[in-house]
Amino acid sequence: MNQVIQFIHPGGEHNINTGEIWNKGSHKRKYLKVSGDYLQDISTKPLHGNVYFWGEWEAQSKVTKICNQLPLPQYIFEPYYCLPIGLINSDPFIFGDQFYYCICKQGHYPILRNLQSGDIILFGSNLNGHFVLDTVFVIKDYFEYKIKDIKNINAKYNDVFYEVSLIPISLSSQIDCKELIKDDVGLCVAKSCDDENDYYPSITIKKYRIYNAVMYDERKKFEGLFSYSPCLPNSSGAKGFSRPVINSSALSQTLNQGLKIIDAKSMWHDVTKQVLDSGLNLMIKNKLPQKLYNSVMVTPNPNHDTPTLE
Repeated sequence: MNQVIQFIHPGGEHNINTGEIWNKGSHKRKYLKVSGDYLQDISTKPLHGNVYFWGEWEAQSKVTKICNQLPLPQYIFEPYYCLPIGLINSDPFIFGDQFYYCICKQGHYPILRNLQSGDIILFGSNLNGHFVLDTVFVIKDYFEYKIKDIKNINAKYNDVFYEVSLIPISLSSQIDCKELIKDDVGLCVAKSCDDENDYYPSITIKKYRIYNAVMYDERKKFEGLFSYSPCLPNSSGAKGFSRPVINSSALSQTLNQGLKIIDAKSMWHDVTKQVLDSGLNLMIKNKLPQKLYNSVMVTPNPNHDTPTLE
């Protein structure tokens, strides 16, 4: 039976000071605006437009203040990046036509280095005593890597993921953290480690995994399941929305960090229904953020050829 991982990561919102530059501090979420495809329901055809969603993007952004009342977003972030590469990476990477998850918490939790095809990760945060969701990640397959080999695997991935998510890992100092095993009720909590260090490589772990997500066009091979982020399009999204609260007896509403492991594949349908019933749509792919060279945007090229200026 496939496992569902309730994955807790920091839920605070970036502000203009931390979100405009490549972040140098604690990880946070951004309310992001990109051009992409979305579903109004799992039985409808994809639509295209500007999509707004909550996610992690620790590189630079254009920031617009929208002055909402909490817990709605205070800012809209339009992602881009430029060199030099920062030390804080973005993970999971939910941009382009292939989503990835590459290191966060894998040093602490052995189970995250042993996930299999069809397993599901519910990325979210604890806000005001509730589990709020930002990404549903269904695992397709994976690639095992060593930290020292990151600079040799660039040809396998698009430029943006490689430079924003992988290279910062290779530049970061490795830390010493204790591996944690789940207890009898399926909870894994980092009691002896700083949860902020979950993004950094451990000196004791030889191999990590880059997980590829099941995307919408691949759903038929996975019993209709696919990866997405709750979103709203166009003018509706520009007003902002709160991350959806997911209520389930199988999920913890009090877990502030760490993981909960659930043996329930039907959870995907339950979670997706709750997202749609809350009035939100499902973002299934989007345009890769662009790289900025001397104030000129350059289209990312997955084949690493000479970029095309726009």
